[in-house]
Amino acid sequence: MTRANKMQKALPVSVFVLAVFVVAVSMVAGQDGVKLSGMWVEPVKVHSIAAGQVRYQIASGRELVRAAESLEGLRLGRYPGLAQAQQAIDEGDDKTAVELLQGVMDQAEEPWVKWCVGMKLVGAHARLDDAEAAVDVYIDMVVSGAGLYFVADPPVDVVAQADVAVRARVLELVNAVVGAVGQERAALLEQIVTAAGNPAMPLLTETALPPGRDPSDTGLTHETNRTGEHTSPIVLSASVPPGTVANLYRRGRYGQALEVVEEALSQPGKTASKLYLKGMAQLALAERGDDQDMYKSAGLSFMRVVVYFPRSAVAGPAMLEAGYVHERIGRADIAVRLYQRARPLINKGEDPVYYQRLMKRIDSVIDAPTGE
Repeated sequence: MTRANKMQKALPVSVFVLAVFVVAVSMVAGQDGVKLSGMWVEPVKVHSIAAGQVRYQIASGRELVRAAESLEGLRLGRYPGLAQAQQAIDEGDDKTAVELLQGVMDQAEEPWVKWCVGMKLVGAHARLDDAEAAVDVYIDMVVSGAGLYFVADPPVDVVAQADVAVRARVLELVNAVVGAVGQERAALLEQIVTAAGNPAMPLLTETALPPGRDPSDTGLTHETNRTGEHTSPIVLSASVPPGTVANLYRRGRYGQALEVVEEALSQPGKTASKLYLKGMAQLALAERGDDQDMYKSAGLSFMRVVVYFPRSAVAGPAMLEAGYVHERIGRADIAVRLYQRARPLINKGEDPVYYQRLMKRIDSVIDAPTGE
């Protein structure tokens, strides 16, 4: 083989090595990083977060795609303020974090970067008990078309804890835009309306018991199985696939079931069923001690199924249980509306036990006094 042929044969390899070197050097210069499963992967080049997926390139030049739900941390070299803000958040300095994040928001050009920053801004404002600012940023994200990954958690808790005047201003902000967005996004904003206490919406954040109810009286009889484990009178829907969480629930180990399903939610896949099971574990714990805060948490889990996964197999059961939560917080008027919406979604032939539960619940509230 001539020297020229040898050089020609070696050229593609050299070009490949050079290409990898150029990619690696450019990444180090940009110094992006992603945190997955508790470990940082860097240097990488993050291209986008869209359609529930994060796309990035590693030093070898290989393109990788991961579920955005599995993303635990993000660094973008071209926006150093993002990492500085995260450090401030980790140190409990949300006031500094807000200033840094706002600077990145003003600087960022890519919509997905703005939405990433917006997620962190909403959280920081919420931790500072600034409900109005949190909602303002959240509304901007919803209106600008942010994907569900970015807006999946409306700042309902901070709104629910705000005073009357702040709630009124929050309602004004939401009502000004809710008619201009699609049904799916309107449902997200309506969760904020719920938290603000609009009586026309399900009051998942209310904790008041109906007049005359003894706080220690749950109105239900719990049973103990042969192993001595506390069991819930509420069965799981037949739509729920078998698994560890379902088994723990049926054995009355609700706290353990809740821990397992919360961990499972950090992994992609079967999110609707996981949220339903989370709600059921929370509901069982609420029933055990008439824990009004836990009722609220269960209701939010169920409503997330209804809002984000309306065509899932557990949408009907989740709507039923959301109605039941409203019974328990003294809003039978809202409960009956949710039961009626759940009725066409629960098939008597496919899930007879749950259908029977639905009919029983409708009968129980049909003549109940309405809430104020």
